[in-house]
Amino acid sequence: MGSGGVLLGALLVVIGYGLGCLSAGYYLVRLRTGGDVRAGGSGGLGATNVGRVLGRRGFVLVFLMDLAKGALATALAVWAGVGEVGIALTALAVTAGHVWPAQLGFRGGRGVATAWGAALVVMPWVALSALGVAIVVWVGLRRVTRSGLVGIAACPVLSAAFGRTMVETLGIAALAAVVLVAHRDHLRAWVGQPAVARPAAQVRGGRS
Repeated sequence: MGSGGVLLGALLVVIGYGLGCLSAGYYLVRLRTGGDVRAGGSGGLGATNVGRVLGRRGFVLVFLMDLAKGALATALAVWAGVGEVGIALTALAVTAGHVWPAQLGFRGGRGVATAWGAALVVMPWVALSALGVAIVVWVGLRRVTRSGLVGIAACPVLSAAFGRTMVETLGIAALAAVVLVAHRDHLRAWVGQPAVARPAAQVRGGRS
C-alpha cells in the first residue's frame, strides 16, 4: 500500500472513530427526557440501558442505530479498498468510539451492537454463528449479558474455524477484546468479584 493508501486508511480510522462517538442512546434520551442515560441502570449508553428509560421502542431504535454505524464505517473501508488491516482498524475504531466517545468524557456504551454490525459486513457467517452460540447459551443460562459475552468471546475461534485470514481473525479478536473490556464489571460479577460502584443519580436530571 502506497502513501496515498496509508493516508486513506488513516482517514477512515478517524471517520470510524467519529461515527462511533455519535451515541444515539445519549442524544435520544437527552432529547426525550433532558437527562443523561448514564446516570441510571448500568451507567452505559447502549440499547439495553436506553430501554430501561424509553421502553422497547427506544431499545430497538438505539440497537439498530448502533449496529448501523458499525456496519457503515466498515462498509466504507471495504468500498475504499484499504485492505484487511485498514478494514480491521476501521472496525476497531468505530467500536472504540462507541465505548469511549471523546465528547462525552470517554464514557460510552458496551459496543456489542456496533461490533456486531462491523462483523456482519466483513464476515457475516462468523457474526451469525456467534449469535447462534449466544442463543444456545441463553437457553441454558437465561442470562442475556452472559450469553452475549460468550458469543463475543467465541468470535475469534469461529473466525479461525471458517478459515478466515490471520489478519481478520486478529481483527475480530481485538473487537471482542474491546467489548469484553467494556463489560469488565459484568465479568467481575461473573467470577464473584465485587463490581465497581457507580454514584447514584437521577436519569431525568432537571425534569425529575
